[in-house]
Amino acid sequence: MKMKNEFMTGVIVAAALAIAAFFWVKTTDFSSKPYRLKTCFNYAEGVKVDSVVKLSGIEAGRVEKIRFQYEPETKVELSLVINKDAKVREDSVAFISTSGMIGDAYIGITAGSAGKPFTRDGATLESEDPIEARKLMKRADAIADKLDMALAQVKTLAEGVNGVVKDNKARIDNIAANLEETSSNFKELSEDIKRHPWKLLMKK
Repeated sequence: MKMKNEFMTGVIVAAALAIAAFFWVKTTDFSSKPYRLKTCFNYAEGVKVDSVVKLSGIEAGRVEKIRFQYEPETKVELSLVINKDAKVREDSVAFISTSGMIGDAYIGITAGSAGKPFTRDGATLESEDPIEARKLMKRADAIADKLDMALAQVKTLAEGVNGVVKDNKARIDNIAANLEETSSNFKELSEDIKRHPWKLLMKK
């Protein structure tokens, strides 16, 4: 009698498992496997394996692999795993951004143009390189130096025009004052960005 009860219990458990498996197979969409896209960047600071991929601002996948390309030039190639229900158009563009002001880097993908075909598994997306803070700061320093040179030249000119019409000297003095203010403001902005580079990523 005891063995009969154990047998019946086993049959009931097996039947329950079979029914659960049947409904799982019926309700699971096996066709919704993710697909993969590739994109390349010259500069990809902050991006790592498993970084989020967003389509039109909504999470749609992850970075699966990162590798270097060396021909014809050095680039960073990213392999992206995209959810099947997130359709990317052929003219969509990949870019690098951050979540919040100092959050983790993620790969953004633009919506693309209406009417353009959707990409297929293995396609390569065009990309837009992020701003390199190092290059931006070098350009800012060069601009500041040129402003200083222009200011010095205007001041020298102002000192040598004592014999000209008074109105002209007033205009030159005004130019010098404006240049000095511009140079001061630019240097202040440049120093602020150097101390807080994350501000470059803020979009109004």
